[in-house]
Amino acid sequence: MLSKLTTALCGAAMLFLPAMDSAQAAALKIVGQAEASKSVSFDVFLPLRNKDKLEALLDAQQNPASSQYHKWLTPAQFGAQFGPDAATKTRAATFLRARGFNVTVQTRSLHVTGTADAVARIFGTHLMVAQTSPHSTHLVSQQALNMPSELAVAGAKVFSFSPHVAHTFSRIVGGPLADSAKKSVHGYASNKPGASSDNRYSATGTYWFDDLKQAYRYPSAAATVNVGDLTLPLNGSHVVIAALMSSDVLDSDIQATFDHEKWSTITGTPDPTLAAHVYIDGGAPFDPSNGASLEASLDVQQELTGAPGAAVVLFDIPDLSDGNVLAGYLDIIEQNVVDVVSSSFGECELFYFPKYNGGQDYRGVLEAEHELFMQGNSQGMTFLASSGDSAGKECLSPAYLAGGPAHFVVGVSTPAADPNVTAVGGTNLVTDYVQGTLDSSYAGENAWEDPEVPYDPYGVGVNAPGGVWGAGSGVSAMWPEPTYQTLVHTGSPLRSIPDIGMQVGGCPGGISKLQHGECEGGNNPLNGNGNSQRSAVVVAFGVGQSGGGFYGVIGTSVSSPEFAGVVAHLVEQQGRMGNLNNYIYKLAAKQAAGGKKYFHTNIPGYNGIVDTDVSNTYSLSTGVGTPVVLNFIGQSKAPAAGKPQSPSNP
Repeated sequence: MLSKLTTALCGAAMLFLPAMDSAQAAALKIVGQAEASKSVSFDVFLPLRNKDKLEALLDAQQNPASSQYHKWLTPAQFGAQFGPDAATKTRAATFLRARGFNVTVQTRSLHVTGTADAVARIFGTHLMVAQTSPHSTHLVSQQALNMPSELAVAGAKVFSFSPHVAHTFSRIVGGPLADSAKKSVHGYASNKPGASSDNRYSATGTYWFDDLKQAYRYPSAAATVNVGDLTLPLNGSHVVIAALMSSDVLDSDIQATFDHEKWSTITGTPDPTLAAHVYIDGGAPFDPSNGASLEASLDVQQELTGAPGAAVVLFDIPDLSDGNVLAGYLDIIEQNVVDVVSSSFGECELFYFPKYNGGQDYRGVLEAEHELFMQGNSQGMTFLASSGDSAGKECLSPAYLAGGPAHFVVGVSTPAADPNVTAVGGTNLVTDYVQGTLDSSYAGENAWEDPEVPYDPYGVGVNAPGGVWGAGSGVSAMWPEPTYQTLVHTGSPLRSIPDIGMQVGGCPGGISKLQHGECEGGNNPLNGNGNSQRSAVVVAFGVGQSGGGFYGVIGTSVSSPEFAGVVAHLVEQQGRMGNLNNYIYKLAAKQAAGGKKYFHTNIPGYNGIVDTDVSNTYSLSTGVGTPVVLNFIGQSKAPAAGKPQSPSNP
């Protein structure tokens, strides 16, 4: 999960960055002033035009009766219709170039590179080096950025140089996991933090990618589909998936995952590999001590194992600050080669509201990000985001950011809460237990939360009580209910998340509040009356290196990239989908009317606030449900993936 202790919003004439308070000081260590010659990159956002027409276009692109249905724009077409006019971009670019900056003009923004000294001179403040981890730093502004009048008149905004600390969604619960010639890798299944078992010898446990494919009924490896004049394997062929994260990965870890499940031996073909590593503004290196590296490894492995025919591209940004996250989305959208984007980071939506920032309103950051998602949707891109890992209490009370006593409170995560993003939550998967086989047939799921001991989620020096583990869920304080959610009963007039779910897992080691030595929520009828079925997935992380191996991992960081692989199967057949929520909720309405079973529904759960099964059509843990993949992608008659490590499920 992305932790941002403050967020930056530029007004018409000033980008206000408040002085670092005690919470920021606890999380950031200023180690000096940036060298004058240090290369610095940032983006200047310019206002869109014709936003009402853009909204109308997005509706038409999802309406089968419209002549614009699924007719996607190019970035150039978007810029011509909705971006700032050419004269505005030219004036802003000329101003910056005259002051020594290199400027790349994009559809609605300027990508700017210069020296730290040039940034200090134009914005009237020094850039300081903040230590964010033992091996990484982040540039922050010493004081408020003064927007030059030549940029202010154009409505320019800058969201860089704010003091943020990165934090990701995934959490290790076991490992490195033992391996032998006689037994598969041992995982986390007994519900006791640090204990191990093997899902292939019990009903719950640490699932490998092929276990998930059997359970959720992915297509068989032998399944094919006709696309135009081509007959293709039904495995995400010709689809491009992006993972956006602040770390590189080891290609050898991807190979280790496939090799463990005997991919090459079974298929007679080489292991699938990443299509590309894209480094935005230099990116960030692989660092085993950094949670972002575990996250990036998990993301690309879930995407590539779920859709081995897809081209998976890692977009590596320097850190998870607002400026770099926006830069990552900008680059993906401007290149326009990606069909599906998965993001396993987020933060409390309320952190952008005035009461969390001394009265200053930073929701402009969310609005700028929303405009990027609208642009991507208009180009046909689908955005997915993990819904969070703190169930119904994704936020903390305002005192937390000030370094005072605090507690977990009701709230949701962003960007998952954005209506143009598909929020992916999920469950603990339970499979059939057939002793002596690798069988992982679907048996059921649960979404019971796991109470947590007081802990410091963002590392600011404050242990907060009242936290719970589970798929992030609830209603947005920022966005109203989108039209597509009116097709089901969410129980709220506001944007509800998640939209869909898959395997997440539970019982976070180290912060779990145990009952009788296990994660079972206590004797609470709203929490399963002691139900102790918890699960995880396997990720290869630094295999072959000191301390590396296969780890059991939990979090909605699992479910979002997992679902990206599912979406790739759909895009392979139908082409780009844009905002996928329109498709998801239409299927849910069909199922509710007595149609085919597209989703597993009525999954029991509790998010620390309410029973998550809101209605027969919506859950605050899984949205409309978890997918029956063959039905979801319109291939109900295709053969399904069978037992793991078999020709149908290598």
